[in-house]
Amino acid sequence: MFNIKKIHFIGICGTLMGNAAIYLQRQGYEVRGSDKAFYPPIGGMLEREKMFLYKGFDEKNLDWNPDLVIIGNSISRGNPEAERTLNSRMNFMALPELLKYMFIKDKNSIVVTGTHGKTSTTSIISKIFTDAGKDPSFLIGGIPVGLEGGFKNGEGNYFIIEGDEYDTAFFDKRPKFVHYKPHCCIINNIEFDHGDIYRDIDHILLEFTRLVNIVPGNGRIIAKYDEQNVRDVTAKAFTPIDSFGQGKDCKWQIRNIRHEGETSTFDLVHEEKTVISPVVKRCGNYQIYNFTAGIIASLFYGLDVAQIKRSIESFEGVKRRMEYRGKVNGAELIEDFAHHPTAVRNVLTEVREEFKSKKIIAAFEPRSNTTKRNIFQNELAEALSIADHIIIGKIDREDQLKSDEKLDMNKQMSDIRAKGKTVVHYDDSSDVAGYIKSKADADSVIIIMTNGSFDGLFTKLGV
Repeated sequence: MFNIKKIHFIGICGTLMGNAAIYLQRQGYEVRGSDKAFYPPIGGMLEREKMFLYKGFDEKNLDWNPDLVIIGNSISRGNPEAERTLNSRMNFMALPELLKYMFIKDKNSIVVTGTHGKTSTTSIISKIFTDAGKDPSFLIGGIPVGLEGGFKNGEGNYFIIEGDEYDTAFFDKRPKFVHYKPHCCIINNIEFDHGDIYRDIDHILLEFTRLVNIVPGNGRIIAKYDEQNVRDVTAKAFTPIDSFGQGKDCKWQIRNIRHEGETSTFDLVHEEKTVISPVVKRCGNYQIYNFTAGIIASLFYGLDVAQIKRSIESFEGVKRRMEYRGKVNGAELIEDFAHHPTAVRNVLTEVREEFKSKKIIAAFEPRSNTTKRNIFQNELAEALSIADHIIIGKIDREDQLKSDEKLDMNKQMSDIRAKGKTVVHYDDSSDVAGYIKSKADADSVIIIMTNGSFDGLFTKLGV
C-alpha cells in the first residue's frame, strides 16, 4: 500500500500538513503541494525547505502523476485538484490515515485533545520525552521553541500528537482523533466549537465519548475534572482515569498557584503527597493545566520526576502562543493564536495580569468557522472587552455565510462600547495597522489574535 515515491499535498499550508510534508521530503520522498496562499509560519518553513509549491489550485498541478495524494480537511468537492484526483482514480487519503498507517503503527500513541491547549500540551510532552532520551515521534500543530520543527518520526516507541476534533476530510466526517489509536488520551477541556461541523455541544460530546471508547484498558485517560463536560464523557470509560485539576476529588490536585515576576509556580499533589513543584516561565493558569497533563502522562510511562521538572522549567513555549514579536512605538507586541472566546478571555486576562499598569490594544481577526458566525456573539464581546482599545478585522470569507448566521459586527461593536471600551472595525489590515500605530506608546501593550496571517498585519506594523 505504501510502495510510493511521489506525494502531493492539496492544502499543504495547514500546520499539520506542512510539517508532515517537510518530514517526508527530508526522508527522500518527492513531495509537492498546493495551497491558495503560503502564510507564516508554515509558508516560510516550506519555502526554506525548497519544496516544490503551487500557488493556487489547478488540475494541472497533478500532471506530475504522484503515487499518492493527501487531501487536506479544508478541501471541498469542486476543488479542481480534488476532482482530478477522483476522476483519474489516483490513490488518495486524508492526513490522519497516512499518520495511522505510516507513522503511528504499533507505537504508544499519546493523543492530546480538548478545545484549548492541544498544541502547548503536545509540545510540552514532546520536549519531556525528547529530553529524557526516548527519541519520540511527534506531530504538533505549531512550531515549538527548542524542538526541531513540529514533526519528527523518531526511533522510540512513542508517538505524541494533537487530537483535533475537527473532521478528517470531505470524504470522512469523523474527527481526526479517532484515527490516532490512542493508548494514552488527554482531555483538557470540551467546549462548543467548529460551528460548521457540529450542531451543538451534545454533538461534540458524543464524538468525545466515542474517542474514550477506543482507548484500551491497559492505557490511560488523563482528564481535567474541573470541567463537567470532561467528567461526563469519561463517566463510563473502560480505561483507568487519572483525573486532575484544583477540585478536591481529583486524583492529581493542582495547589498553591503563584505568579511572581517572570515566573509561575504550583504544586502537583497525589495522594496528599507533593510530587513536583516546578518554577516555570510566567504563564496563565490554563498553561499550568497543560503542564500538569504533560507531567501525568510522562509519569504514566515511567519517566523520572527530576527530569520532567528540568524539562518543563526550560520550556520556552510555542510560536504564535503568547509570542513576543517586537515593539511598535515603544509598545510591546504579542501574538496569539486565540480564535475562541474562552481563549481570547484567557489571553487578555493573562496580559492584563502581567501588564497591570498598561493599556491593552487588542486586534482580533474573526477568521475561524466559529468566530465569524454569531454563535458566540455575546461571549466574544465579553472577552474582547477585557482590553482597552479593540480593533476587529475583516470577517474571513463572509460572502460564504448567510446573513442570519454571520457575526453581527454592528451589535458586536455596540456591546463593547456599552462596557465603556473603545472599538473600531476595519476590513483593510492597513487601516488596522494605522490605528494600532496611532494608539501605541510605551505605556501600552499590543496583542494580536488570529489563526491566520491577518492579511499581512505584522509586516505592515514593521515587525
